[in-house]
Amino acid sequence: MSGDEELAKDLGPLAALTIGIGTMIGAGIFVLPGEAITRAGSFAIISFVLGGGIALFTALSASELGTAMPRSGGAYFYVNEALGPLFGSIAGWANWLGLAFASAFYMVGFGEYVVAIAGLPDGFVVASVTVPWIKFIGLLAATLFVLVNYIGAKETGRLQNVIVVVLVLILSVFTVYGATRATPANIPGSKGLTPMLETTGLIFVSYLGFVQITSVAEEIKEPGKNLPRAIIGSVVIVTLIYALVLVVMSAAVEPGFIQTQSEANNIAVVEVARLLMGPIGAGAMLFGGLLATASSANASIMASSRINFAMGRDRIVTPNLNEIHERFGTPYRSIALTGSFILLFIVAAPINTLASIGSFLHLVIYGLLNIALVVMREADAIDYEPSFTVPLYPFTPIVGGLLSFALIYYIEPVPRLVGGVSCCSPRSGISPTPGPRPRSKAC
Repeated sequence: MSGDEELAKDLGPLAALTIGIGTMIGAGIFVLPGEAITRAGSFAIISFVLGGGIALFTALSASELGTAMPRSGGAYFYVNEALGPLFGSIAGWANWLGLAFASAFYMVGFGEYVVAIAGLPDGFVVASVTVPWIKFIGLLAATLFVLVNYIGAKETGRLQNVIVVVLVLILSVFTVYGATRATPANIPGSKGLTPMLETTGLIFVSYLGFVQITSVAEEIKEPGKNLPRAIIGSVVIVTLIYALVLVVMSAAVEPGFIQTQSEANNIAVVEVARLLMGPIGAGAMLFGGLLATASSANASIMASSRINFAMGRDRIVTPNLNEIHERFGTPYRSIALTGSFILLFIVAAPINTLASIGSFLHLVIYGLLNIALVVMREADAIDYEPSFTVPLYPFTPIVGGLLSFALIYYIEPVPRLVGGVSCCSPRSGISPTPGPRPRSKAC
């Protein structure tokens, strides 16, 4: 098959929704809350709500653009159509690499949960080199999920459905039981506005899932109806879950407990469950952490490979990546290349750095995506006919864009530098292969 073939419409409304929820819920609940509470105190709750608010503004813009242009590639495709190949290239590389960094983050988190369950030591020695078990398991898991995505989107969607239902059940029990033990006096004091905003920059990687739904829009059944429901619904549901779990975690244990646990590992939520519910609660949360980090990686690998596929179709990268597998109907070369980057990032960077770089790159994308909506509206393109329109235009996309760019300032310097290089350096590679490039009539 050639790269111009259409991808199969295998994803129903539940699968589309769970791609968004499954991607977000992993890092947000099972890896980052302890670090967030340690950094921001009680304002960690506000950090997650603020992140959800910024995400919701962009989710509305993504819903309109997605129903007008349901094509594989998502935010990259919309920015490319509205702002041209220069910004399209930046958005494409930022989205692709941002998801690869995020996937590596999820897989390292997966490794932490496996090590905790198995009681493994810090590492093992091979040829006089100490190999961390967490990284080794992350590499194995990443390889597995790349293979799952290689087989097909239908299989990926079915896996997401099962994982997300189980996760919601586990977190519901934890939240309800924890609420009975909660005492407002236990909630730690705030550590100020700046730590809160810096924490929001770190945890924003938790809100990547909703735009990734648009990356597989070409494979969603009835996208005009199901796409906005999945995008907006996933942000609202996940933000509510984050807020409830953070409140319970903060109020159900004595001040200082979470900080002590976070200094030891990134699975403080498990230790809170152990204190509240005993070994059964801890076991359930460990199992939930495995599912959550796996779910996030599964959905991110799927979406990132579609972005790479779309970039190949538009000749921003080599069109050889467009090759679709004759049997599975998937962009297998894009999946393999994306998987290679994920494995490299797992080896190269610590977990919080992976999260921060992923956040930086996606804040750039979300800012550009909101600008793209304004351009498409104001240009009044004759081929721009969304079945969903954002409320309170132009307020919604303008505020969404400004908030996205403003939050970048509060991300730590090293991730900001790496992220800036990642999304800006590929500009010299625009249109490396001669040939026509699709342009919107708006431009």
